[in-house]
Amino acid sequence: MVEMFKLRPEDLEVMFAHARREFPNECCGVILGALGDYSKNEVRPCANIQHQLKEKYPELYTRDADTGYFMDPKDLKHAFEDAMKNGKTVIGFYHSHPGHEAYWSGEDHRAAMWAGSDEPSFPDASHVVISVYEDGVKGHAVFSWSPAEGRFARK
Repeated sequence: MVEMFKLRPEDLEVMFAHARREFPNECCGVILGALGDYSKNEVRPCANIQHQLKEKYPELYTRDADTGYFMDPKDLKHAFEDAMKNGKTVIGFYHSHPGHEAYWSGEDHRAAMWAGSDEPSFPDASHVVISVYEDGVKGHAVFSWSPAEGRFARK
């Protein structure tokens, strides 16, 4: 039996520090590792380019960085390449909800799916949502794809 997604305290601290730095905007990133051996986890913060996309393409990107995120494709490319070189895979993603609780939103669901489909882009990857306010991180929640339910469910 494969061990499920786990986070070490140091993994959480990297994500929490990123969320605090980026507040009042959303932070985002990818978690590399190997399911079953969470000692290999590596949290890779990514730049949120949502604001730049909204400025350049306002008709397509209606949210700003305080209510949405778009991971910089260059950061993702480097993370994916490093994972391949080091025998790791994408085991998770994370982002923050500034000024809100850690819940799975409709926008989170849309972003996690293949465009226009009912299939997740990374069905084996978990998603960490971080609740962050001006005075710090209030908590987090982990969501994973449930094929039986056809949705992301809180773990």
